[in-house]
Amino acid sequence: MTGHIPTHLPRDGAPGDLTQGDLEALGRSLLFRGCPAEVLDRVGRFAFVTHLPHGAILLQPGESNRYVYVLVEGQLAAFLDPGLAKRVARFVPGDALGEHALVGPDGGTTYVVAQWPSRLVALDAGPLREIMEVAPRIALNALDMLGARLRAANLRHDPREAANIDFMASRDAVTGVHNRRWMESAFAAEIARCSQAGEPSCVALIDVDGFDRLNQALGRAAGDAILRQLADLTRNLLPSLDMLARVSADRFALWVPASLADAVSLCERLRAHVGGRQFPLRGNMGTQITLSIGVAQAQGSLDATLAKAQAALDRAKERGRNTVEPPPA
Repeated sequence: MTGHIPTHLPRDGAPGDLTQGDLEALGRSLLFRGCPAEVLDRVGRFAFVTHLPHGAILLQPGESNRYVYVLVEGQLAAFLDPGLAKRVARFVPGDALGEHALVGPDGGTTYVVAQWPSRLVALDAGPLREIMEVAPRIALNALDMLGARLRAANLRHDPREAANIDFMASRDAVTGVHNRRWMESAFAAEIARCSQAGEPSCVALIDVDGFDRLNQALGRAAGDAILRQLADLTRNLLPSLDMLARVSADRFALWVPASLADAVSLCERLRAHVGGRQFPLRGNMGTQITLSIGVAQAQGSLDATLAKAQAALDRAKERGRNTVEPPPA
């Protein structure tokens, strides 16, 4: 990973100087979930962007803190010890950190460290508390997060549960969707359930055409931004299909509870929608991408189904990319 760590990071922003992507990231975050646009506009007036290089400490015990942070890009982790050996949480884009600043400036109880170069939106807890007086949804969201942290802390003291503590272990750090580890369990369970119920279902493998060349030309940060936008676009276009997982650098797997013909039609809709869009990057830059998608009916084991979906994806690549294909006859 060290080869991908930049030698420098962008300068931190000034209060109110947020990009549209930052504002959208706030709107998707757990802290501002369900908040109207006018609330986010008010928050954006005093929020600012800050960057952390790999290995930098954001929060630590005994150090006062008056900011709440929302992670936009990268990955952070929380540790109980200064040697960073006892990890208790992992944070991915959309997560909030430092919410204890809403209660007071005293520091937290863990060391929060950037595991990847990270971009965060910082929010002064004072103005945020004032907004919470007229926007109780923020307070309720903060209570939910604090409650989850407290339950996790209680579990850490229970030896029966200590081995199971690994926050966000089922999520991809870049896009926030599920990861392959989660997929292997969830998809296998769905295949078994649908087989027993006699219901049709499919698995689609979604691949970004020429992603390696795009990464080389625009940089890893731009590639990650495109993957995040693609994941968000897929979930927004297909809101009823919440079983989306990132399974490799440029590939996603989607569970589709439908017949093969209907699944191919649905994926064709996604392919056409993506191919006609401009994906904004930093500044005034933008690019377009295309997708190759292989779709296979779920039969037998997950491995067998994925093998058929891979054969379908290979067929899509052989036919010139930017197409949706079922498995070869």
